[in-house]
Amino acid sequence: MRLEDQSKLLLADGLLPEPIFPALVPVDQVQNGEVGAPWHTLIEADNFHALQLLDYLYAGKVDCIYIDPPYNTGARDWKYNNDYVDSNDGWRHSKWLAFMERRLKLAKRLLNPEKGVLVVTIDEHEVHHLGLLLEQEFPEAYRQLITIVITARGVAKQGLARVEEYAFFVYLGSASAAPTEDDFLTDKSQKKKKAPWASLLRRGTNASPKDRAGLVYPILVDPETKEILGVGETLADRVERGELQKSELNALDPPRTTREAWPIRSDGALGTWQVKPSKLMELKKKGFVKIGRLDESRTSWSVNYLKRGPISEIERGELNITGYEWEGGPAILEYADQDQGAGMRAKTVWHRTQHDAGTYGSSLLRSMLGARSFEFPKSLYAVRDTLATVVGTNPSALVVDFFAGSGTTLHALGLLNAADGGRRSCILVTNNEVSSADEVALLAEGSRPGDDAWEARGICRSVTWPRSRCAILGRKEDGTPLSGDYLTSDLVEVEMPRNFYHLGFGVLDTQTKKKQIVAMIPGLPQRLVTDGVGFIVSEEHKASVLFDESVTEEWLDALDGQDHITDFYIAAATKKSFDLAKVRVNDLLGPQIVLEAAKRPMSTGFTENLAYFKLEFLDKDRVALKQAFKEVLPLLWLKAGAVGPRPELPRGAAEPPFFDPSGANFAVLLDEGAFRKFVKAIGNRRSGRFWLSRLRTARKSRSRRPTCLMCSPPLRPRSAAG
Repeated sequence: MRLEDQSKLLLADGLLPEPIFPALVPVDQVQNGEVGAPWHTLIEADNFHALQLLDYLYAGKVDCIYIDPPYNTGARDWKYNNDYVDSNDGWRHSKWLAFMERRLKLAKRLLNPEKGVLVVTIDEHEVHHLGLLLEQEFPEAYRQLITIVITARGVAKQGLARVEEYAFFVYLGSASAAPTEDDFLTDKSQKKKKAPWASLLRRGTNASPKDRAGLVYPILVDPETKEILGVGETLADRVERGELQKSELNALDPPRTTREAWPIRSDGALGTWQVKPSKLMELKKKGFVKIGRLDESRTSWSVNYLKRGPISEIERGELNITGYEWEGGPAILEYADQDQGAGMRAKTVWHRTQHDAGTYGSSLLRSMLGARSFEFPKSLYAVRDTLATVVGTNPSALVVDFFAGSGTTLHALGLLNAADGGRRSCILVTNNEVSSADEVALLAEGSRPGDDAWEARGICRSVTWPRSRCAILGRKEDGTPLSGDYLTSDLVEVEMPRNFYHLGFGVLDTQTKKKQIVAMIPGLPQRLVTDGVGFIVSEEHKASVLFDESVTEEWLDALDGQDHITDFYIAAATKKSFDLAKVRVNDLLGPQIVLEAAKRPMSTGFTENLAYFKLEFLDKDRVALKQAFKEVLPLLWLKAGAVGPRPELPRGAAEPPFFDPSGANFAVLLDEGAFRKFVKAIGNRRSGRFWLSRLRTARKSRSRRPTCLMCSPPLRPRSAAG
């Protein structure tokens, strides 16, 4: 549809007071993605005017609209008709509803009616009014209200301490929630089963080289790739040849290099492996052995393997092999009931530490931009997870955010694309208003809207654009790399030390004293203390207690295989005896293996491209004289999907008879007389979008000029926006 005709439709619908002729003026750009990759777009404009333009460019093409509008708290956080609305305004709720209604009507035109999703975040000030408004504007849609905990500390005023905000999800047509790797509520320790890998180092008291010389041998390791290359001979072989005496084995300290893994215990003494060399190589062929962390202080590798139990689970189909870390390498394992692709859905209450708006919103923004002012930015991960529930399974989705604020939406899409190699793109719209405090200061300095000093303090130029550029490039505005790491949605196994506590309260010889100790241990019930009990070991609890040193051996035997226990409380007369017990527990159980979010250095940036425009309006006389092709050109690039470098007419160049920019996926015929040359120029293209001009004699000129640009259907769409 022509821009002129689109303007008339909006006029008829009451969404435009009069016909307009918008144009996007390039301001800046950052290109860190591959050639031919889609571009994100940042538009500096009043979002109502920008929506009118986006309706021409993307009507019915948008997969997700995510917005975080003003919450109307009464704290002068937004304007209506150029005036701040505060808590003394008796019409502030009506003004807010009118403000939102006009924008939602336009937003609805952008969404794909068959599968588009609108997400609107809000707090308690307007949540009920917004719910009614969405019911009015989207009566045919399925709607849900989500509660998101954004601060565990809570904000206390007159009543209870508020910890949450809300998000309305509006699903059009057949749209539904995409499966995610987390439901954002269930305790992850309950949702994720314990990693099946166990330490190959034998634990317990029956693990001396003298008694099991056939289980002491070096495992040959490539220190760069951590690949197991083979095994060396056992100590039993050397004893049999007479090279070593059996009595020497417990004191043997073999040479240690990063190319060999020996069974070294936590106290530095030589221990034994769990399996013989032949069995190890058999497990290695199946991907059931892997090299872990290198302890550089002792030049000792940790080695993990699968015991009989997990192997049986694989055979029964309860534990799946989803791949291998490399060809011939360790297996990648996932329990069958944890298969995220099977359709895990996020729940309607979200409670995750990563959704904290202070740590992962305000603090993260300050780390990127310094002390620059922006109130209440969203948690980067809350926005990432919100978008994942909508476009997580659509790698080429188009997302629009016309209350872009600090630019969190683009930042979050960068994380999503980096995780799965997606090519999702977004259109951000924000004005360049200054805060109320800055406005007072600037007016006092004699600055006015439009002045360089005023515009430099506006939200788009001082926050949205710098934040987006820094995130993409991975460096601050002064060129220094961003510090810190992103937390990804991938989980990795990490070795963590177990916790030990020395109980130096004297002899715990009565049931009363033992119960007093247990009462101070979180999660451990006093009922586990019974007559004559010398220790507590439970399959249902993560804490264990040794009350009596004289039963240490029995305690260690009971602990064997209890890998779930993480906290140990040991009553010992001396620090030396406590340390000895600690070493023996570590030898028996080794470090705990936990699942943590994998990290991505912020300094790596993202392979994304971003074009920054300012919305302006063309002089209607220039449009009537058909002299505005240069200004319209960015619109055509966007309408064709914003793929490839944004083409420009050379400065001072005359309007060409046709325009066929290199690397772009569109072409424009401006002069009907050049049709044959135009067809020849685009003849080798297999796909793209082509515009032909409709020619008419202009009133003020006898020359023939294009009055409008009309698009033919694309031969093959190249993106969601195309």
